[in-house]
Amino acid sequence: MTNFNSISDLSRAFQMRLGQSSLKARVANLSEESATGVKADIPKALGGDLGRITQIESRLTLLDTHARNLAEAQSFLGAAQSGLENFQSRASATGTVLLSDALVSSEASLNVYLNKAPGDLRAVIDSLNSAVAGRYVFAGSRTEQAPIVGYDGMMAQISAAVGGATTAADILAGIDAYFDAPAGGGGFSDTGYLGNDTGNAAIAISPETRIAPPITANSQDLRAALKGFAIMAYAAEAGGLDHSTRRELSRAAGGLLVQGEMDLTEARTLTGIGEEKVAQAITSNQAERSALQVARNGLIAADPYETATALQEAEAQIETLYAITARLSKLSLADYL
Repeated sequence: MTNFNSISDLSRAFQMRLGQSSLKARVANLSEESATGVKADIPKALGGDLGRITQIESRLTLLDTHARNLAEAQSFLGAAQSGLENFQSRASATGTVLLSDALVSSEASLNVYLNKAPGDLRAVIDSLNSAVAGRYVFAGSRTEQAPIVGYDGMMAQISAAVGGATTAADILAGIDAYFDAPAGGGGFSDTGYLGNDTGNAAIAISPETRIAPPITANSQDLRAALKGFAIMAYAAEAGGLDHSTRRELSRAAGGLLVQGEMDLTEARTLTGIGEEKVAQAITSNQAERSALQVARNGLIAADPYETATALQEAEAQIETLYAITARLSKLSLADYL
């Protein structure tokens, strides 16, 4: 131990400040370790070999990114499932009823469903224009834009496709031509659907897996039911149609809605498969993250008992140093002599 009385005052003051600074730094490091549970000097704790901890940290960062993507995909597919459920429930409530001879033969009864038809189509369009955090779930890769033209726009396009026809057969032919036209044919796929069926809409949900929304508003699984609602809305709003024509249109719409309900079941199944993949990826991600955190803690975690003991020792040493400093500051030449 250094005899401070054997050195000059200046050297002694320097030694005291040096010891005080060293002890303060040690107390600060040990306090940090006690609070965080992690070694303050990681390179020293690992003997300078940072390869393993770097790999673990990189993997944890990647898993954090995928965890955010998983939350996004879960919300995205959940909104799609909800939109499809609303769509299907309306098709189910209307389809079989419109196939009933007793209902469609009565003008008053049929008018009940014709009067609600525009509202049904508006609700279906709203379901297909569902969005989560500003991203439209049925728009394919063009998620920044609503995938379906509004109700008024769709009815205007359908009216143009029908071209003033007055018989049920001609009206249905015009609506079929609009909805069934291939891309580039000037029909629904080009003017009614505003999304994008090409491009990459996949979301990375794990280091090895990407998932893309399985259904867009232009999918064939949705086309029959959408056409059925559109026929009913046209029959309700077109002027000059007699009851016989409206009855035939309603029956055709009922058949499409019944078929569409089954197609929507398939669409919901595909979406459910995507939801299951996301749920499995969440479980896998959490399990791997837990394992990596255990491995990380094994490398750099500070032992709480050892840290507390060392902190007490360092605090005792700094208190002793303060006591010595205070005692030396009271020495005088007269006392020394």
